[in-house]
Amino acid sequence: MPLNSNLVGKLFDSMELKEKVSAKTPNTSGDEKLETLRQKVTSSFVNGQWLCPEPLKKSPWIHQEASFADKPYWHNYESLGQWSGLPSEIRKQHLRDVAELFSKRGSELVEFEEALYAAPAETLLKEVLPFLVEYWQYYSGWAALEDPQNRQYYASGSVVIDVRQSKFPLLEASFAAAPALAAGCVITVLGHRRLESLLYLASLAKLPAGVFNVVVTNGPSNPPEAVIGRPVAVFGPIKTTKESDELFNSESTFYLRGRSNMLIMSHADFEGAARALLHETTKRANFSFWPVSEVLVQEHLYQPFVSYFQKLFPTEPINSKSWSDSAINKVRKFANDEGLKLLESSEAVILIGGRFEEPMLSEFVEDGPYVVGLLPVRSLNEAVTIVNSRPRILSASVWTQDGPLASQAASGIKAPIVWINQHGKLPSPSSGIGSTIYSGFGQWGGKNGLLNFKQWRPTVCDKGAHRFESKWSENADSSLRRLDMFVNGKILQAASAKVLIGRNEKPFATVGLPNNKEVSTAVSAGLKAFQSWSVFSQPSRADALEKLGTALAKSEVSYAKLLNDFGVEGDKIAACECKASIQALTKWCAKATTSQVLEGHIEGKCSTYPVPVGIVAVCGPIDSLSALISLITPALLAGNCVLVSASPRDALVALHLAQVGSALPAGVLNVVGPGAQADFAAHPEVGAVWVGFRDVTKLVSDRPKKVWRVDWACLDNCPDEYFVHNCTSCKSVFSAD
Repeated sequence: MPLNSNLVGKLFDSMELKEKVSAKTPNTSGDEKLETLRQKVTSSFVNGQWLCPEPLKKSPWIHQEASFADKPYWHNYESLGQWSGLPSEIRKQHLRDVAELFSKRGSELVEFEEALYAAPAETLLKEVLPFLVEYWQYYSGWAALEDPQNRQYYASGSVVIDVRQSKFPLLEASFAAAPALAAGCVITVLGHRRLESLLYLASLAKLPAGVFNVVVTNGPSNPPEAVIGRPVAVFGPIKTTKESDELFNSESTFYLRGRSNMLIMSHADFEGAARALLHETTKRANFSFWPVSEVLVQEHLYQPFVSYFQKLFPTEPINSKSWSDSAINKVRKFANDEGLKLLESSEAVILIGGRFEEPMLSEFVEDGPYVVGLLPVRSLNEAVTIVNSRPRILSASVWTQDGPLASQAASGIKAPIVWINQHGKLPSPSSGIGSTIYSGFGQWGGKNGLLNFKQWRPTVCDKGAHRFESKWSENADSSLRRLDMFVNGKILQAASAKVLIGRNEKPFATVGLPNNKEVSTAVSAGLKAFQSWSVFSQPSRADALEKLGTALAKSEVSYAKLLNDFGVEGDKIAACECKASIQALTKWCAKATTSQVLEGHIEGKCSTYPVPVGIVAVCGPIDSLSALISLITPALLAGNCVLVSASPRDALVALHLAQVGSALPAGVLNVVGPGAQADFAAHPEVGAVWVGFRDVTKLVSDRPKKVWRVDWACLDNCPDEYFVHNCTSCKSVFSAD
């Protein structure tokens, strides 16, 4: 169901707050209206009831949960079974009832936002609530299509929606709650502040007990031990590396708050751009999904733009209640030391001619005043290069009346959202919102929003599964054959190695074991190759993969000999595996030849299409060549480069692939020996990790990644869309009306 485009562009204007959200506490005046509202929401709402029916008599007014990880409400498996087993039409009606709540009783939700947080009621009623109505209605339609007896997918489980760092929990929790419930999951929202309207919604929704829970925690950054192994959606910045590591071990979907750039190029309406910047730095300063951090203006427009913007900008001291004096003075000192002019408003500061680095960037913490750098650039290429070098950029707007120039900018910018001659509009539910490797991974909207909370249901079969059950020895033997890693189109000898023992219990081969440096070399090779591979057309990539198929066919004899020497039925296995591998590869190449691997979506002035995540690392107990080919082929055709770590249990599968990898351009496919899973997961430039269910709990990363906990059983039964979903994000481009 399409959204009102005018509504979406104004979505966050409604959240005009007096202070930074993380520093706010509710208005503590004791008038009757506040007292009445506080009687309505007293505590966490779990299993269809309030945990503490009586409200507190003083701040924080709502009972907060300490040590919530130990509470029994995490184990709501009975509710999950009941909800996921409901007929699809009943789930649809429940979601439509929630949408109707926003429509008919939204004024009651607005009362909380207005009375406690000074949000403008008229704007909420006219703009935000209609958006939420349409969003929930859209996913009620998907709920109607979800058949509980569908053997392809099942609900991921009990989903945790973490809005402890969110600026508007009612809105942001809905982004995950609607598709999660439509998918058959039950949800528990973790929050800390500004939860009154969300709690009241949960109490009004009348969903079956345990389906919609809201837990009020006693801090914004409690450790999330309770969510390990659960599906998690996180809104807001991750506060600590420890928290990121633990969330990596869940089925996590991140949407971290990022930044936005504005590019003002030749033939731009720079006055319109200046007014848009003013809007972002005043009305939306501290509650936008994508606050502007940098404005890049082409040289010949720079001075006119600065002069016009200065006339518009309401110069006043920055709000000392929102930020500490030390943080504000740090920015002022920087401007003084660099000889830069500083414009201050109540909620933002503008640096004319310079850029202030965000503190603690690597830990995703937003600490300090909202600072916008305004800089001249020589050309579009320079501007795009700058934007793509900023790790936390989630969006950008391009201002120019030159159509080809706008198209060039939109295609060159890597940010998942690009606006043309406007700033801040959100996609419709049927399109999508994407994110990037340094700002978290999440796809909201359309079927991808639903797939965040679905698991593929594998069909167990024997096709292609030939477990070798490898054994290893530490004793080196230089007389044995060597099986080494394949990196950047070449076979390279690893610094260390182990001896693989054959089925006859005798040493069979020396296998190279990659160290951290060698893994980094493989990642670097993939990143270099990605620059050209990702811009190839789908048919061109299919042509390259067909060469790999030819090489696989020719390798059947050598693969059979390798397996025979190892001590298994090499002729039979090689014939079966090479045939199944070529079938899988041929199927995918046929789709790519007609550009059906990555299919876009156009709705009105918005076009949305999937984009590769970059580097996909495949590691786990891959027990057949056909399973490995079934995994890497869609990832490669989607424009990614792939790293494979051989399974310690079935090492010969990946090590044989290394012998034929030269059929592809150098760096597109890299294969290393066993033991690289941890290094793959920890590497900041790896965008996705596909790993076995048991292995994922052993891996940590201080960067969010797309994690697919793969069940390796008969992958040729896995829906094509699920492969693509797990190796892509999405990009949306909006043109002005």
